[in-house]
Order: sequence, then C-alpha cells, then structure tokens
Amino acid sequence: MKESKKILAVEDETAVAQLLALVLCGPSCKITTACNGAQALEKIAAAAQPFDVIITDHQMPEVNGLQLVRELRAHHFPGQIAVLSAHLTEKNMHAYEDLHVDLLPSRPFDVAELRPAADGPPPSGHP
Repeated sequence: MKESKKILAVEDETAVAQLLALVLCGPSCKITTACNGAQALEKIAAAAQPFDVIITDHQMPEVNGLQLVRELRAHHFPGQIAVLSAHLTEKNMHAYEDLHVDLLPSRPFDVAELRPAADGPPPSGHP
C-alpha cells in the first residue's frame, strides 16, 4: 500500500486553509494546517514523520513565510516548499528563489499548480 504524502498548509486565513485541505486532501495525502509560521515550526518539530510538502502564505503574524522557509532551509528540510501570496515584492520573490522554493504561484492561484506537489512521489529519503 502506498504511504500517504504528508502536507502542512500554513495559512492565517481560515477559508484559504480549508480550501487547500479540501482540494489537496485525498487517499494519497494527509493534510495538516497551521495558522502561522510559529505554529508550523511547532508542528514540524512534533511530527512523528517528516512532512513531504509545506505550502505557506507569506504574510502571517509572528513568523512570516520567508522566516519559515529560512528556518526550514537552515534545518535542511528535504521536502517541497510552495509559497502562495498576493503580496510579494520583487525583493521577497528573489529571497524565496534564493532559498530554492519549489513553487511560487501568486494569488489567486490555480489549484492545478499545486497538484504536482500533492500527487507526486515523496522526496527521496522518506520511507
């Protein structure tokens, strides 16, 4: 039996988090949500199995998306990272690109842009 892909959706807007969960969740995915980067880091640290994909907003309270991605990269997160935001400056976009974010669609985003991250195989090194 194929193991479920673990996705963490980090979004402070409840409606968007619920939409991501509804659209991406399925037999091959298990989605967890966090309302900001600080809560995401707590959930990542507490997870028994590492997340395969992190989908994050940029503009959030406490720890924003850029700070979260920097933390993930500092700890060598092996999975895919997608950043969804309608509020990215050119400077922020370059910062995410420098951090090797896998997907950087702007809002409004097309769900089809996120499907490859949710449907693809888990990154190598995951059981």
